[in-house]
Amino acid sequence: MKIYYLLMPLMLFGCNSIEERQLIESTPTAENILITNVDVFDGEDSVLTANQYLLLEGGIIKSITTNLPDTVGLSAHTINGFGKTIIPGLIDAHVHLSGSGAVPWDNYRANESYNLQAYLHTGITTVYDLGGLSKGLEELTEKVKEQTLVGPDIFHTHIPITVKNSHPIPLTEIMLPWPLKTMVNTISPTIEAVDEADDLIADYLENEVDFVKLICDQIPPGSPQMTYEQMKALISAAHKNKKKVFVHIGSPENAVNAIKAGADVLAHGVWRGQLTKEQAEFIARSKVPLIYTLSGFENITHIHHGDYTPTRLDSIVVPHEILSPVLGENGKHVHNQEVMNAFFESAAENKKYWKQNFRLLLEAGAVIAVGTDSNLPGTYAGSTYLQELELLKEYGLSNFEILKAATTTNANLFLKSPDFGSVKVGHKANLILLDRNPIEDLTTLESPSLIIKNGKLISRISY
Repeated sequence: MKIYYLLMPLMLFGCNSIEERQLIESTPTAENILITNVDVFDGEDSVLTANQYLLLEGGIIKSITTNLPDTVGLSAHTINGFGKTIIPGLIDAHVHLSGSGAVPWDNYRANESYNLQAYLHTGITTVYDLGGLSKGLEELTEKVKEQTLVGPDIFHTHIPITVKNSHPIPLTEIMLPWPLKTMVNTISPTIEAVDEADDLIADYLENEVDFVKLICDQIPPGSPQMTYEQMKALISAAHKNKKKVFVHIGSPENAVNAIKAGADVLAHGVWRGQLTKEQAEFIARSKVPLIYTLSGFENITHIHHGDYTPTRLDSIVVPHEILSPVLGENGKHVHNQEVMNAFFESAAENKKYWKQNFRLLLEAGAVIAVGTDSNLPGTYAGSTYLQELELLKEYGLSNFEILKAATTTNANLFLKSPDFGSVKVGHKANLILLDRNPIEDLTTLESPSLIIKNGKLISRISY
């Protein structure tokens, strides 16, 4: 057993716990569901297919027809979809299920089952965890598959590979009591010499992971970062083992080097520094998707300035104990946290570049994916996702481009033939029923008429 599995219970030492509320419940229904006269957004086409009949059997989309299907001898729960739109379940391509969203000066233990409820409450039926203990994540994944735990389907990596004293090590250290903070460099998988790459990836893949994650960024500013040669060696080793690689990046140079080294996906957009037109065009030509996480960076700048306010859904879904320490002037306590404050201050200083960077990428035709980096201070399970979609629209994406990014683009980030992310025969019945056409009105996502996860009806509990 790896040392970090032994240490994980200790990492939570001294953390408070929060009384869990129920956000969703799975409604018992027949094994089969028939949705009648519904308009369909399949995740790919900008024009809805009107007045369709969807038959769901055993958690799978059995048929999509223009006429009532033959259901003789079939016990099916019927849902009238007239005037409504069905879309694929949403996908959050960057989460941390083992995070609570709490700040280090008022810390709380993560509640993974509550986080899963919060994602599903928002209509997110699939998540990609980009950094946690693989053993615990695999246990959560299996519980969701076995339906002993209600939540989105989970794909995950392990603790990201980095270099000594680089992200996420400095930020992790401030969250831990002594003597654990002195052991983080030992716990995190790190590379020094390039010739370590093959063995490091081999050890990494002993964990049950769906993809590999590397870190190439300076958080806080001035900290070490992974070199091009180290990245290239690690990515080559991962590819030899048929695993795709997500690379956390910050600067334009990080993004360009990661792509040249063979990265399959960039985790985060360019948030640190100013992109040139040539760099944006290079990124776009590569067709390497960027999982933008605008909301997280926007929110930490507000926390740093002491003017953060939660969204309406944050106030409903996120426990008060998590939100209170970052509200308004309370957020300025971050100024007393040296490492975190340096990161937040760097984000605030670089905010002036974000819209221009995004515009250059958009004009060049870059592939944009959707994630939140929740759960961290300012980014919360489920609720932040809707804020992310709003910001993507503000930054220049159309409603259709946002919806496609949140479904089919995200589904194809590392899988050749995903069985989710589109409304297609044979795909999982992970669906959202909406009262209005989201291509015309994206705000309809805030209040889904119905959520269906693996063919089961999910009821949202309101507070």
